[in-house]
Order: sequence, then structure tokens, then C-alpha cells
Amino acid sequence: MQGSTQPDGTRAELYVRSLLPDGHTQQQAAVIDRLQGLSDTDALSDVSVQVIGRQIPSTPAEARTELGLFALNRVSVFQEWAKRNGCSLEPAFQVRSVDSEISGEQYRALVFPVQLLAEYAGSELKCVTPHTTDGETVTVMDRLTMIEGEEESTFASLERASAARPPAQSELSAADTADEDSDPPLPE
Repeated sequence: MQGSTQPDGTRAELYVRSLLPDGHTQQQAAVIDRLQGLSDTDALSDVSVQVIGRQIPSTPAEARTELGLFALNRVSVFQEWAKRNGCSLEPAFQVRSVDSEISGEQYRALVFPVQLLAEYAGSELKCVTPHTTDGETVTVMDRLTMIEGEEESTFASLERASAARPPAQSELSAADTADEDSDPPLPE
């Protein structure tokens, strides 16, 4: 879904969790409709929707897929934005122990929120929602209401935070691959 082609306009990435009960999928559809409306009125220059599974392994070594590495990278950037702005992404992201039915082993997994909105101006990350600041949690629906009311984000932007969808494995150079021995920052 795309709106106007304004250079460096404010754009949004909506991350939605897959395979949810009907009530959640209806809420996700309502959010997508509102984002499309904002795109149609040029309040947003572009809107993209990324479907994410319920959880991903918490380290690059365990992720093993390009989508998993992409998701871990995004979470790391979102955490950096939250830290810079004195916010928390709790309870949106949670780390939990998972027992693998296939291998019988236990691993740590990062559970994604049902929906997450990331706003960008060019390559700068302006806002991540849901987030908690000063004891108040701002939901995606709350943030959409703010955008519709033309309320600007008061947060400090995180520069060079934009990322394209993960490239095919054959397109990755050695410099682009993740260090499999290091963990990304996880929710505190």
C-alpha cells in the first residue's frame, strides 16, 4: 500500500503478528484502514505492512533465517530509539523460555506485540508504538489518533534507522551478516 511519493515524507511501517484470533485480526484491519486513510490524505507518504510470527529466537545464531535476522535488527533499533527517549517497549516485547517440541531443547524467544507502528522521516526513526513513557502506555490506536490530529511526535529521532526488507542470502556480503556470537539488546 502506498500513498504519495513525497521525498523524505513521514512513512509508517506496521508490524502485525500472524495467526491471531478474529478479534485481533479485525483490530489489525482497522489499523491498516486508518493508515491507508492517512496515506490517502498525504499525512503519510508511504505505509508498509510486515507480517511477523508470534515469536523469534532471541539471538542471531538461533534466528537462522533472513527474516529472523531482519526482525532482530528492527527490535534492536526500536530498543535504541526507546532508550534514547527514556521510553520502554515493555510490555510490547517480552522474552520467554520456549521448549522446542522438535529438538526437546529449551531456548529464549522474543515475543512480538500483536501490532507495532514505526514512524520514519526519511531514514530517521521518529516514533515506535506501543511504548510506555512516564508510566503511561501509548497504543497504536492512541498514536493513530495523534497523527490524525496532526500531533507531532516530541521524541528525538534516531538517525539511519531505516532498513529494507531482508535481501536474499546470495545478496548478503560478509559485512552485512550478523555476528552470531553477540546478542541484540533485548527488552529490559
